[in-house]
Amino acid sequence: MLFKATAQKTTVFPLLLLNNLLLIQAVQYKALDFLLLFAILCSFLSLFLRYEFQIDKDTLTYRTYILWLKVYAKTVKPTDIKKIVFKRLSWKTKLAVVKVANGWNMRIALFNPPNVFKELERFAYEYDVDIQKTSDYKILEKTS
Repeated sequence: MLFKATAQKTTVFPLLLLNNLLLIQAVQYKALDFLLLFAILCSFLSLFLRYEFQIDKDTLTYRTYILWLKVYAKTVKPTDIKKIVFKRLSWKTKLAVVKVANGWNMRIALFNPPNVFKELERFAYEYDVDIQKTSDYKILEKTS
């Protein structure tokens, strides 16, 4: 099953405005121009970030895109997964971290449809992957 998410734009817009203000100040210091232009470009491109997380029969795939360009992709098999940690991200938001043996961990939060955590838990039980749930996550499970 395919799950999709986008970057949180409410945090990116203020950063983009702040970068523009810093650029105006950097006119006095020519050495900072390139660095600030790079920061503005990265902030602007982060508006177009989107993520995909796919749970297949025997693999988990995590992909990151900027517009249509695939920037990062990682596919893991159940044997490569150390454990899956379920946490609370914010007041009402769940988070799952798939800890892998090699490479970066997969961070799963704010994906649609919201049944991603149930599907991930089902995947873990099916392939006997260790699961750790924090007490905060268990409280969120009861409320939802």
